[in-house]
Amino acid sequence: METETNITPILTKRSSRIRSWLLSRKRAALRNDTPFWRTSLIGLWLVSCTLLVIASLGMPTGMGAVIDSILAIVLGTIGMAIIAPMAAFLLAVAYLPLPRLYTGGVIYVSSVVFIVFYYANTGILLSAILTGFLTIYGIVSGLTIALLISRRVSRNVKAACVLAVMASVLAYTYWPVLSNEALTAADTSDDRIIEAVNSIQAANPAEQGSYRYSVFAYGSGEDRHRAEFADEASLISDSVDASAYIDNWSKLRAFYWGFDQKELPVNGRVWMPEGEGPYPLVLMVHGNHLMEQFSDEGYAYLGEMLASRGYIAVSVDENFLNYSVWQNIPDDDMKVRAWMLLKHLQQIAAFNNQSGTPFFNRVNLDQVALIGHSRGGQAVAMAADRNRWFTGDRSFQGLDKTVRIQAVVAIAPTDKSVNKQSAALRNVHYLSLQGAMDGDVNNFYGERQYLRTSFTSSSDKFKATLYIGEANHSQFNTEWGSMDDSLPGGLLLNREGMLEPEEQRQVAKVYISAFLETALHGKKEYTALFRDYRTGLAWLPEATYFNRFENNSFRAIARFDEDRNGTTGTRGVTAEASGLKWSEQKAEDRDGNSKGTRGLQLEWEDRGSYTLHIPELRSSILRTSASSSLTFALTSLEHELEGAEEQEAEWTAPAIEIELESGNGESVRLPLAHFMPVLPLPRTDFTLYSWMEERVKNGKYKEATEPVFQTFLLPLGHFKQANSKFDPSGITRVTFYFGGTRGKVMLDDIGITD
Repeated sequence: METETNITPILTKRSSRIRSWLLSRKRAALRNDTPFWRTSLIGLWLVSCTLLVIASLGMPTGMGAVIDSILAIVLGTIGMAIIAPMAAFLLAVAYLPLPRLYTGGVIYVSSVVFIVFYYANTGILLSAILTGFLTIYGIVSGLTIALLISRRVSRNVKAACVLAVMASVLAYTYWPVLSNEALTAADTSDDRIIEAVNSIQAANPAEQGSYRYSVFAYGSGEDRHRAEFADEASLISDSVDASAYIDNWSKLRAFYWGFDQKELPVNGRVWMPEGEGPYPLVLMVHGNHLMEQFSDEGYAYLGEMLASRGYIAVSVDENFLNYSVWQNIPDDDMKVRAWMLLKHLQQIAAFNNQSGTPFFNRVNLDQVALIGHSRGGQAVAMAADRNRWFTGDRSFQGLDKTVRIQAVVAIAPTDKSVNKQSAALRNVHYLSLQGAMDGDVNNFYGERQYLRTSFTSSSDKFKATLYIGEANHSQFNTEWGSMDDSLPGGLLLNREGMLEPEEQRQVAKVYISAFLETALHGKKEYTALFRDYRTGLAWLPEATYFNRFENNSFRAIARFDEDRNGTTGTRGVTAEASGLKWSEQKAEDRDGNSKGTRGLQLEWEDRGSYTLHIPELRSSILRTSASSSLTFALTSLEHELEGAEEQEAEWTAPAIEIELESGNGESVRLPLAHFMPVLPLPRTDFTLYSWMEERVKNGKYKEATEPVFQTFLLPLGHFKQANSKFDPSGITRVTFYFGGTRGKVMLDDIGITD
């Protein structure tokens, strides 16, 4: 006890000394921060608040951009007011002879910048680089402000400071090391060839039609965020119970929307032609954007055009299924997106039978098309193949007898396996559009669905794709802006060389309208646009295009999917090659995943040839004539050649010739460029600077090129004109000759079409 009594005063004395020392360090914490340094904090504060405001726009709360920005500034200011003095105190404890409050501000800003960009999935290295750059920017701007308002600094020094800052900005802007060029396919077209392509002799399908139309909405009547689905709704729709598919509907999501998965609203914006009808029905659905930034308004440009041309167009609201930074995304959302489309079809069918509604007896439910963007592009295919997922859902009983989906359009679609299955369309028109500069869905997944679309011999349907070298993801929707990533990550994406928003939407209008005019209105004159994009160049903005096409008239010579034997084709067709490497390989996307097909890979150094021998029986089955065409899909693989990156600016089209031999022994050899030039694939620099490509989004943008097939059509009549003795009614041999410089291509779907 005596020992403990002796120790207590000692501990009390030491504790008192420590408190005194800490208090002295606290008083000394701001000693070196003169008014000059305190003023310089303005630059750091501006950088932190600006970045937090930008980040807040990428993670909205639903209260509006103004409130979110104010909250970001308030939190940023409070954060700096707390962190900077705390850091200053720690620096004082370490006796570091610095302007400690200012240094604490630097530490705070650096931390904020790094955290914001790191959670924007830019990686540690790039986040550190951006942190260094923006912190230095805040330091320089703050010091500049302090110098300019200081009375102790002469005017000459202030002028020199301003000039130095301007020189630094100019040097950064024009420094060639940092420059980045968005490389796209070179213009290798021949004007003489383009002039020889017959333009479609029909009106521009993107122009407004002759129908007057009205605009209204149907909805639950209780929407918390949009009056058009609440008290302004022209029709009240029945809510639907999706609890069989969704389990994790968070409380925050329920609070924001005012409902859970048991009461999903059936909301739609409608553009309806005036007149009795009945009119074809077109449903349009968005994809996965931020939940708080509503997406269904973004297709009004399509709705207005389609209604004026005699379609009932509906933009479907599925925003409540979208992602939120604060609430994540519901489980099984892909299946529910398709399910909701079917519920809209049921609701419209009910309205069509209900007197007094604008839909009453005005909807042609035998003529239905679905248009989807991003995840919506996958959902429309799933809805058209609904029995693959919803056979057990008795609420859809009789839907097949009521509604007939004739056409599907997928804009930059996803293609995720759902319950280990993917949609397979049968006897349905299919069209997919994709941009090479798509920073969101940067693989052309629409080609996969294209390959999973088939027809019976009696079908009049077709399938087509269009790849646009200078298009991105978001600009197909007017509400999604021009960035394919939410802020702040979207600031790092490159826009150089990209189509203007109106130009990109013009492409969508031309192709979607022409597609529906063909599929639902029976205007077959527009089919030529899908066989060869050049027939519609007068309607399209200047860009790089690749198109793929097939209909039920296709008769295969070689598909390359039937086996792994490169020496055989379809039903007795045999193959041989000379002077080149050849093998059947799977076609791969940017990530090295299969596109869903195998093709013939051909590589040559100088020249080579590939020949298909067609037996007499197969030749008769092909039913060729002067009105038939040899058709095949081809994509360049030049980027896979060794040293191709160093020579990319010197790309020259491969010299390809096609020789056909008929049963009478006569042959004709014509250059492929006589029909259509082979274009190099678009090369896309997704980010502002090329060194970022492999560092952003876990290397998502590391591959600048994706193989995309172009369909070539070679009318047999052209071969007949070159040699009058050539008999197009019986083809026994097809030979591809390759020359010029070394090259590499992939062939697929070689056959005959009418």
